[in-house]
Amino acid sequence: MQKKDKVLIVDDEQAIVELMGLYLKSDYDVINAYNGREALERIKADKPDIVLLDVMMPDMNGYEVCRILKTSVKTQFLPVVMVTALSGKDDRIKGIEAGADEFLGKPVNRLELVTRVRSLLRIKHLQDKILAERNDAMNYLDGAGFIAVVVDPQLKINLINKKGNETFGYGEFELIGQDFLSTLIKEDVRSDVRATLEAAVSGEAALPVYSESKVQCKDGREILVRWYDSLLTDDDGNVTGIMCSGEDLSILMTEQK
Repeated sequence: MQKKDKVLIVDDEQAIVELMGLYLKSDYDVINAYNGREALERIKADKPDIVLLDVMMPDMNGYEVCRILKTSVKTQFLPVVMVTALSGKDDRIKGIEAGADEFLGKPVNRLELVTRVRSLLRIKHLQDKILAERNDAMNYLDGAGFIAVVVDPQLKINLINKKGNETFGYGEFELIGQDFLSTLIKEDVRSDVRATLEAAVSGEAALPVYSESKVQCKDGREILVRWYDSLLTDDDGNVTGIMCSGEDLSILMTEQK
């Protein structure tokens, strides 16, 4: 039997919680909470797949709860639907700024509720699959003995493995989103490396079998890295990035002495 998704309904009015639960309980496991702090406790204990969150609650309002969820690494991808009788533009802006994924007006329409929940859960399952695949890839790359850096077509760093961070002296997430060339590659060779990578991304030239470039580490050390680069493409053949696999030649030279 397929496991049902869990829906957490949060509202300080019991009648509203019961009504939304009635609409959803045939397809989902429903969890109830009646204030913001209880909602956070239930999320930690029960790990729901989606949260239906009232805005106007005593003690801690829905905006505050949503903001906490969206700024936590553990719950940042948890879908949050703000359920409110407020209809002003400013109220929606507050919800968007807090990270809300959707909005539902009160009184809640059954068809709209069911449709929004189903749609957001479909997106969440896709995100979960992508994250699981990414984690599998990271586990493989972290176990590898070489530096691995994935850059997007604009040459921004999307992924770097443990070996890469350790070699260059950075923390786990410090390099994510940074420009690969201006952050790591020494200035005297940067323009040549950029020209080579951009030509490959645009299809104007093939990547070399390997290349060597000087890398500036976070602590100021300079090392020589040999790169073996390969293009990453989607099912239609469009370039989605470059996998840059490298080895620290400075270590090899030291070992050979």
